[in-house]
Amino acid sequence: MSIGAQTTVALARALAIGAVALAGSGPLSAWLAARRGRTQTLAWTLLLAPMFTPSLLISYAFAKFALALIAGPWSREALYGGILALKLIPVAVIVRVLLPSPLSAEARHLHRMLAPTSWMRRTKFFVRGAGPGPWIAGGVVFLLAFSDFELASLWSIRTWTVAIFDAQTGGLAIGETLRLALSPLAVELLVLACIFRCASRLPRASEGRAPARPERAARSSDGSPARTPWCYLTASAALVCLLPLALVALQAVAGLRTLAGNFILARELGASALFALGAALSASTLAGLGRRRLTAAFLLGAPGLLGALVISLLVLVLFQTPLLRPAYDTPLPLLFALTLVLLPLALLLGALHSSPSPALHLARQFGSRRLVWEMETRPTLTSLGLLFCCAWFDFTTSSILAPVGLTPVFARLHNLAHYGQTAVLSAMMLAAFAVPVLVLLLLVALAGPRARKARATEPSKTPPWHSARE
Repeated sequence: MSIGAQTTVALARALAIGAVALAGSGPLSAWLAARRGRTQTLAWTLLLAPMFTPSLLISYAFAKFALALIAGPWSREALYGGILALKLIPVAVIVRVLLPSPLSAEARHLHRMLAPTSWMRRTKFFVRGAGPGPWIAGGVVFLLAFSDFELASLWSIRTWTVAIFDAQTGGLAIGETLRLALSPLAVELLVLACIFRCASRLPRASEGRAPARPERAARSSDGSPARTPWCYLTASAALVCLLPLALVALQAVAGLRTLAGNFILARELGASALFALGAALSASTLAGLGRRRLTAAFLLGAPGLLGALVISLLVLVLFQTPLLRPAYDTPLPLLFALTLVLLPLALLLGALHSSPSPALHLARQFGSRRLVWEMETRPTLTSLGLLFCCAWFDFTTSSILAPVGLTPVFARLHNLAHYGQTAVLSAMMLAAFAVPVLVLLLLVALAGPRARKARATEPSKTPPWHSARE
């Protein structure tokens, strides 16, 4: 299949996944925004679990099943499209939560009471009332689905990213590789232009303001909360996160003793920690600077939406220029590429947990360490942890840009996974997955007592308006 045909197939697949995400993210975002307390925490955890599950872990766990469907390519395509949609729907939900409909519940109620008889006028009102949020969400999901490589790599999916990666690693000149990528890159740039046009229509008054409260979540006929969202979130997390992890863990049991007796991943784990920490800190810092203006945020996040493969190829060309050639075989190219890949997620996470500046200012004025911890410190650390995990699990940029002697662990595991599944390789995969998770759990365990200590030692201060009354 030619690169043009593979691009067309990827285009149709991304359109379908974007449409599914667009249809499902609206009700789900309204339902999630209406949750409170521990219920909200549990719902968000189930939603984000598929998104942050490493693609290599999923493709490796389901590799035998996917290759068994090779006689029926449409079945394998359906499996790939379904898993990819479950991983990307959370992205659309986050965007819809950040950019809710500008219409209030009262305005929707009045429209239902005075709804015109023409279906065209009702459709026009619905489209304009939705605001730019759905189109931005659909565009972002389209780009991520169109440029996916990591999930398709082990399943022999015919898509342009796999073809270009194989050509580059097979020794094709970088100029010829970029020539093959011109058509897909043109599609991505066109979609990015449409996203920017929609984003430019956002009201400036909404910048830095908390999203509007959505309508009440749907309820079943007996008055209890609707169970459909819980069923979807549970099934999605179980299929995309828990099941692959369980399959790899079962295969790894027989190889754990061998791996413990001859642990050969120490250098790769150290390299992964170095690059993941540096990229997470860089992306978080740049995202904090870029959130102040919409144009700056778009310029910082747009390159990352092109996909890790395109970014890696462009960075490879950049560091082969005479000016930057001395830094070619250093950690700088990979660190730079990882930062670009992480920036869209860093911007989303920063916008999601950003607190109103007046409230944070008052918390600092009163010296409330508990409020500063809950409104600023804890969300920042959580975002850093998620960015660290995403950089740790990357293998596309690492496979192309890693310097000699500093190959990250998932790039090596990706190469080994092409030779089939073994107990030792499954044990290595499980160990590589467990390290960042254990680090995050350790940070949470250390932060818990600190938060409780902040609450216990919180000074009791009377607000100034109380003393004025007395």
